[in-house]
Amino acid sequence: MPNALENAVDALSDPNVALPDALRRLLVVARRIGADALADWIGHELNGYQAGDPLPSYRSATNVPVALRFAGPFQSNVTRTFSVLELPDELRSTMDSVAIREPVASCVALAAGDQDPELPFPIFWVLRYRELAELNQAPGFQMMQLDHAAARFPRTHLLGVLDRIRTTGLDLALSFEDVSPNVGSLGGPTIDTDTELARVVNIGVINVFGERANVAVGEGAQALQVNPGDVPALLEAAAHILEPEGVEALKAALDQDAQAAGPATRGFLLKVKEGAVGLVAGIGVNGAYDGLLHLLQSAFPGFSG
Repeated sequence: MPNALENAVDALSDPNVALPDALRRLLVVARRIGADALADWIGHELNGYQAGDPLPSYRSATNVPVALRFAGPFQSNVTRTFSVLELPDELRSTMDSVAIREPVASCVALAAGDQDPELPFPIFWVLRYRELAELNQAPGFQMMQLDHAAARFPRTHLLGVLDRIRTTGLDLALSFEDVSPNVGSLGGPTIDTDTELARVVNIGVINVFGERANVAVGEGAQALQVNPGDVPALLEAAAHILEPEGVEALKAALDQDAQAAGPATRGFLLKVKEGAVGLVAGIGVNGAYDGLLHLLQSAFPGFSG
């Protein structure tokens, strides 16, 4: 009889299985291994994202087209689509918050609809656009006035987002299989008992949420977060992995690289990988190396070990 992980792999790899059903099977695995961050991601995909929730990069829609409808005499109207770059500079920032926050079930329904769905802009945006159009600082039509504006989500874009979600889930499930076929079974390995499984979970979270993702390391899998350029936060997070002397050595390497994570920092990572740096109890050499590498890549995007 297939176990929970096999059920998840089969469902996520079968296009005939509805995506919400496939994600629920992966949720069982995430809960059983104690991967709270991954379980939260799956829960948000199933239930939708609220304002303030961490949003995966693939759900951002800042570059979708903008549909503008202009009304004219005798109830005439014309609708045109524009790219973000064609909008007046001061109105472009509205697109910064445009995202696909609906549950996957809603996205599936929208992608199967007859029209591309839209997210209307507030009335003050429309009014300001009218003012700029009168000053010839925004596209317009003679004897016509903007009366509706919205971000338009092409159905092909929604299908791409859904495919990304399914592929991400399948890749995670297959990575769990590489660790152990017992992942997700009752009494099987968890991120607290298997450092390799914890590493795979870390990578999965980073792939979903990008460079600002939490990195979980060590006993209890503490969630460590470092934003780009935040060296103090990097060193504070490193203290969960390294003994105090190791943190000081990392700081010295960063100082030598002028806070840019260069050759000296790579040399320090090599020492960690060789087991020449003291680690906090419960953390293995490979887990420490991978955890530090991810933290450094969060603080210095583009850094390679």
